[in-house]
Amino acid sequence: MSTWLLIINIFTFDYGAGVEAKFPASLSTNAALMASTVLASRLQYTNEVFSLTLFSIEVFGLFPVFRRHVRHASWTGHLILTALIVLGAGGGLCVTITGGGWKAGVGGAILGGILTCLAMGITSWWLIGLQRYKNEIHGPWDPARPIIRRHWD
Repeated sequence: MSTWLLIINIFTFDYGAGVEAKFPASLSTNAALMASTVLASRLQYTNEVFSLTLFSIEVFGLFPVFRRHVRHASWTGHLILTALIVLGAGGGLCVTITGGGWKAGVGGAILGGILTCLAMGITSWWLIGLQRYKNEIHGPWDPARPIIRRHWD
């Protein structure tokens, strides 16, 4: 159930909202908090439930407002915050998976940064480079055929 609620959160959140939006969409926020509540119901101690609930309110309720404000106030700050999130997520994931210490966190942060650069940067340049092989399409009835140049032409 929590998986479906988090999927609803992902697909209904307003990622492109400008600074004029005061709060994130209520459906996505409520779905995320409900998913956290479902997960918290499986915990054994009340302090664990409180910690997870408080963390989910911070992540799903307060952090999107802060991120939107940073994006509006400073583009450089927005880029730095994004880089810190990617590095922190990679490091945290590696520490969680391996059970290691700070060395695993640093390795995971580096690996996460490299994978993010590959996924977002290099593949985008590759797809832009492939545009030269595209023919002009005049309508849906005109199938595109790639232009393949031979080396001996």
